[in-house]
Amino acid sequence: MSTSNTDKKPNNQQLEQSQKLQKEPMEPKDRTIADSKHVSIESSALKELLAVIVFAVLCTLLMIYLGAFEKLYIYTRSLEFFDFGEIAVFLPAFLAIGFVLYSLRRIEELKSEIVRRRTAENKLQKSEKKYKKLSITDDLTRLYNSRYFYSKLEEEINRSVRYQHPLSLLLIDIDDFKMVNDRYGHLEGDLVLAMTGKVIKNCLRRTDSAYRYGGEEFTVILPGTGFEAAVNAAERIRKQISAQVFTTSTKETIHITVSVGACRFEPGDKMKAFVKRADNAMYVAKQDGKNRVSSS
Repeated sequence: MSTSNTDKKPNNQQLEQSQKLQKEPMEPKDRTIADSKHVSIESSALKELLAVIVFAVLCTLLMIYLGAFEKLYIYTRSLEFFDFGEIAVFLPAFLAIGFVLYSLRRIEELKSEIVRRRTAENKLQKSEKKYKKLSITDDLTRLYNSRYFYSKLEEEINRSVRYQHPLSLLLIDIDDFKMVNDRYGHLEGDLVLAMTGKVIKNCLRRTDSAYRYGGEEFTVILPGTGFEAAVNAAERIRKQISAQVFTTSTKETIHITVSVGACRFEPGDKMKAFVKRADNAMYVAKQDGKNRVSSS
């Protein structure tokens, strides 16, 4: 039967298009993705094929050792009317291969599930840490908040009593902060608070911790610190803050000072009494002229 030219033409066009597609180079990114997928597929298929061959050989050797081939052959010859034939001899091996393939699939599924659950658990732990940190952090100064201050101070007091270690506390108040708000506005006042918190934190050791106590007041817990060392730490903070120059959005400069109260924990002190002594020392510094450290 003859074939017309119109029948041949589409086939030639399809052949030319397929040749062009074969000749067109792949983008490097597409080639990398394709190669990685191809390698992954080949690796998975190779593993399955290797497992099938190993188990098939083991099953065959076991059947030879037990004389199963002869027994199965005799049995299947006696059941020829079921039309099994000699192929029934290999049924156990086929079943073993099927079982191996099923087991490999299930193992891969279980691995994927384990990875998925571990990933979800890691994300959950990170979220818990993040929200816990946010719950104990002051948004403006990035120091710890007053709620966490009382919790941490109680913990440090218990540790000091148990191990007979010294413990000191600083209470810091910005002098005449209301004048800063009235003159420059609350936004600039917030900037001063944030920068003050940063200066305080930079003056501390890793074992110390700073907190925004409320408004323009800050507290610092100094574990393992005696009276003299606490006064020195307070002076260091006072000097660093007084030397700091705060620049407003209108390029004006602000200089601030702080009054600091320092006190050492004494055996038998209650937490409220301990904080009250530091607060009283800070007010003494205010009354004595501000921009100074007072201790009790």
